[in-house]
Amino acid sequence: MAKREHIKTRDPLLQKVVFEVRYRHGFVYLDNCGRTINKIMSESPEWILQSGAVSPQNAPLASLSNSALFNFSSLKYDLSIERPPDKDPLSSEDVDALADQAEFLHAIVSDSLGLEEFTRIGFRAWYVFACSSREDAEQWLRDLGCYRVEPKLVSAFGSDIDSSSMSVVILGHDRKFRIALNGVEIQAQIDFGQGILSVSARSLSEDQKSFLIEQQRVKRRLRQSPEFAAMIDIDAFHEDPVTIEPKDFITSSFGQFLPSLLKAVS
Repeated sequence: MAKREHIKTRDPLLQKVVFEVRYRHGFVYLDNCGRTINKIMSESPEWILQSGAVSPQNAPLASLSNSALFNFSSLKYDLSIERPPDKDPLSSEDVDALADQAEFLHAIVSDSLGLEEFTRIGFRAWYVFACSSREDAEQWLRDLGCYRVEPKLVSAFGSDIDSSSMSVVILGHDRKFRIALNGVEIQAQIDFGQGILSVSARSLSEDQKSFLIEQQRVKRRLRQSPEFAAMIDIDAFHEDPVTIEPKDFITSSFGQFLPSLLKAVS
């Protein structure tokens, strides 16, 4: 895997990516849902139904190959993969694999549902940067120099900034980019047998925290990411596309994300 670039001395950890296509006139889903699922699973046995019943609103599948999740309905489909809390961040190889899956799934779903009109194609990535505290995350984001809160706004309401975030949509050459920056508190994933509960560390009492620490030490059943992080969320999208080429859109969008960020903060 290629060496990751640092952004202002911190390592960008790719947390999650999502590919989504929205369309019109997909109501054949109600008739062809089961047939579509059968075709996906017969042509690529890596796909299985997720726990829970298929409904008139949604059909969820999961990949045995890379734990990607796929959902399709009468309005849209989406394909995603997320870094487990105790694993390495997603890599470019993970994104390439997702692009191949998207190409395969799009061909089946568009044929089964008779899709001809599309309203949106998008590829979204969440990068997290480990921080020591919420204040550290907020300050690091402001130090990137990508946005500024005017002092007169702060002084009009108070004396200091407690938290801030930024979201902007930028028109690119052949697609738009929505970029959002904000500080986040990473959720601890606590394994309770068959289920997993996500909790905020700050919401727990000291006694509850001690139980979690003991659970980690004795049973190794607590999977914890850094408690605080700065997050940069980038969504590349194209509205009303004439054609859909999933693999090309994913790889060309992903190829712009980090280089553009590095250019912005250099």
